[in-house]
Amino acid sequence: MVLLVKIILSSMLLSGGVMIYAQAQHLLAQALYLGDPDSFNSTREDCVWKRGNGQDVCPDEDISIYLYTSGIVKDKFKFDHRLRDWLNNTEWDHAKENIILIHGYAGGDDTLPIAVLRDAYINHGGYNVFLVDWGALCQPPCYVAAVYNIRPVATCLAQSLMQLRDLGLPVEKTTCVGHSLGAHICGLMANYLNFRMERIIALDPARPLIKPGGVNRLDQGDAKYVQVIHTNAGHYGEGGRVGHIDFCVNGGRRQPYCGNSTNINLCSHIWAICYLAQSLYEGHEPMAEPCSRRCPSNAVLSGIRQGRRRFGYAMGYAIPMGLKTPPNASGSYCIKDTNPPFCPSKPTMPGDQRCCI
Repeated sequence: MVLLVKIILSSMLLSGGVMIYAQAQHLLAQALYLGDPDSFNSTREDCVWKRGNGQDVCPDEDISIYLYTSGIVKDKFKFDHRLRDWLNNTEWDHAKENIILIHGYAGGDDTLPIAVLRDAYINHGGYNVFLVDWGALCQPPCYVAAVYNIRPVATCLAQSLMQLRDLGLPVEKTTCVGHSLGAHICGLMANYLNFRMERIIALDPARPLIKPGGVNRLDQGDAKYVQVIHTNAGHYGEGGRVGHIDFCVNGGRRQPYCGNSTNINLCSHIWAICYLAQSLYEGHEPMAEPCSRRCPSNAVLSGIRQGRRRFGYAMGYAIPMGLKTPPNASGSYCIKDTNPPFCPSKPTMPGDQRCCI
């Protein structure tokens, strides 16, 4: 493990050019410990490392897919690869859109922040939600192992998705939604599918220790349409253009409502979840306008207009971010907002109290 860390640091220094050793150490520390370096030394032997290079067995007992179809979170069906009529034996609705939902580091089936988005989809009622639980392969403090494992996870998930398609899941009505490392898993799956995914929505795709190149991370070639929402670009999240369309929230780097957090970067990183949840509801979609090619450090926008569209901008330029983004829109778009998204200010508003600060 020590040798691996040294190799990672060396590659970061060589590829970064101007990155000094102390900066590289700081970034690595953020990635490994998320602010708790003491916990790593005592538990690193417990990290789970897959073999990789196609040597792992699929299906994998450490990777589960749960189908949620109703408004009751506890009503779920675990995907059984052995059953050739599995979809027909569940409450899957062929008329609904399908969401493949993939959590990031330290996540799981019923963990925050991904549970907020899962519940938003379920409560909306218009979606079949397939939540991928790979939590056994990405538990703290094993971030390096989690990064290593995203390729084996993507390989097995690709096989599962192809099997689901054979069972009747329509590819054209299926979107892969991933947060942090989960966003890269959505992208890596494309390398192992025998068809092209329709759409990927990447929520602040992870930056630390992710190697460059399309075979190692998400890029716009991984689906017909790749949308990216940046909330902590350059820290926990990827800083550059990634998709066909990239949205930068409040400059894409740090969120103003995270100022009192003990870890403003981690707080900002997870807030992409609530922004996508907000976009599910008609009339409450976050609205964005065109901006520079990369997420600017200080976004100067036309301001927020109160009314039916809480995030409204000048008509003719603004487009909705998230589920209702036009499939022909491309480039960089910016949103300026000082209020936590998906936080209901009154009982009649859609939202989740877990998105309130």
